[in-house]
Amino acid sequence: MALPFEGFYTKAQLTRWLTAMPKRFSCRKFSGSADVSQLSALTYTAQRVNLPGIRIAVVPKGAQDLVVPLPLFPRFENLTQYAVIFAKKDRLDAALLAGISGEAFNLELVSQGLQGCWITGNYRRMTAMEHAQTDEQVMAVMPFGLPQNKDGASVIKRKILTAFSPDDPTLWPYWAYRAAEAMRSAPSAMNRQPWKVSYTGSTLCFTGNKLNSIDSGIAVLHIESALAGYQRGWRLSTDKKSLLVKVTDSDEPV
Repeated sequence: MALPFEGFYTKAQLTRWLTAMPKRFSCRKFSGSADVSQLSALTYTAQRVNLPGIRIAVVPKGAQDLVVPLPLFPRFENLTQYAVIFAKKDRLDAALLAGISGEAFNLELVSQGLQGCWITGNYRRMTAMEHAQTDEQVMAVMPFGLPQNKDGASVIKRKILTAFSPDDPTLWPYWAYRAAEAMRSAPSAMNRQPWKVSYTGSTLCFTGNKLNSIDSGIAVLHIESALAGYQRGWRLSTDKKSLLVKVTDSDEPV
């Protein structure tokens, strides 16, 4: 598996997304829509965050016809706008890259005072496919807009950091701890956060329940954002089940 995200995003982009993370939450209730200037900026942004084989289409209306309500789940309110995350059908790592690109777009929403919500199941695929190009498949959709509750991030529940690691992250170098904390803030399907992270031999190891998945891609984008400004290198583990990252220029106390 190639690692096309390595070095793809600029330090400025990654820093902006890291800043947006504490304010980001999965929003289902909207008070309004993005305005014309915001939509224009998002359309431009969608082009800049797409990794190879991924495309994000910004759709200015029709979200109310896209989402399928599910029993026992909170309902969406005031849906209008949405994005569709597409991947080329022949892209073997499509889910991982879609998660990375889509979460980058999601954090750009937050930077503009908007919020979105990842949806990978309960939507009408035929509606989403209306915006597809040749040989593309839908990976996820993302309704977005102005949130009713601007303080929604304050009630987010996440696992404690030690739940992700067999050892004590407070004993790691700061860059590794910082990256793990950013991963901890990442959302996932059903809030399961199915990841593990460990540090050994100067290397941080990330393992997802399934590496080629939307959830893993979201978490990897959070880790990469936390390492903006560090000289770093990523590689795939020998068994192809984990991603390894090592910082080579850190001059900070352990």
